[in-house]
Formats: sequence, C-alpha cells, structure tokens
Amino acid sequence: MKHILAPIGLSLLLAACTGVGVDSNNISLGLGLGSTIGRHVGLGTSLNIPLTIGRNGNTTSNNSGINIIEEKILTYFDTQGNTTDSAVKGGYYRQLISKQNNGYLVQDFYSTGEKRTDPMILSKEQAFSFRAHPNDGTYTVYAINGNIMQQQNFRNGQLVQ
Repeated sequence: MKHILAPIGLSLLLAACTGVGVDSNNISLGLGLGSTIGRHVGLGTSLNIPLTIGRNGNTTSNNSGINIIEEKILTYFDTQGNTTDSAVKGGYYRQLISKQNNGYLVQDFYSTGEKRTDPMILSKEQAFSFRAHPNDGTYTVYAINGNIMQQQNFRNGQLVQ
C-alpha cells in the first residue's frame, strides 16, 4: 500500500516558478505536473508561459498573448498645477509613454484616471511643468467628462492662430 501512495502523492505535485532567461528582460512562468513510474523513472509535463518586458519598459506583447504593462508616472500635480510627491484628490498626473530623440512622449490624466490631454512630445525641461505644451503639434485638453475644453496648434513653440 505504501508503494502505491508515493506515486499518487507525487502526481498531485504542482509547481510554479519564475526564471530569468539569457536576456535579463525575459521572465517566464513555469507550471509542472509529474509522477514516478517505478523506482528510477519519472514522467511529467510542464507549461512555460513567457512574460517579456521590453527594453523601453512599456507595454510589450508576445506570441503567448500576454501583455505586461509598466506605467511610469513622471509627476503628480495638485489642483493648482503645482508638482507634488504623490497623488492629490482633484489633481492630475503625467504618464511617460516613451522616450523620444527630442524629448518625452507623455499624456496627462485626472487623478480619477480619465484622460486630460492627448499624447504629446515634451522636452526634458517641459516634462515637469503643468502648463507645458508641445513645440510642434496639437495640444488638446479634455474635461473630466471627455468633452474637449481646449485645442491649440503650435509650431516652433508658438501658438498658430
């Protein structure tokens, strides 16, 4: 009876682990199930799910269909537009979407998560200024209900009338 229980007990073993691949940005989740056949032979199966975080630290999708989203908050603003160390009720936050050659692609959100602006490229100097606008392109500000409050076009840092 003791010899029958050991393989059954081992067959109920379910393991989960993470491992780092050759590239330190590759992480996978492994699930395994196994059993022994006799004294010296084991039989098992496993499922490996790759979870890849891209080099730029943003959303990455791989062939497994799993997306990893790493949000990077550049700064928080209070209701007056002053920078703060943490989220403030009624305030805003600026999220980094990606780094660009000529600055940062960012988007502003209300503290409740609704979008406040469309994505825009800001210079490093502008990234922490609440009143910042793109040097070239359209600056669109939305009300918390999603209606457009303000829309302006800029060229070479100047408002185009």
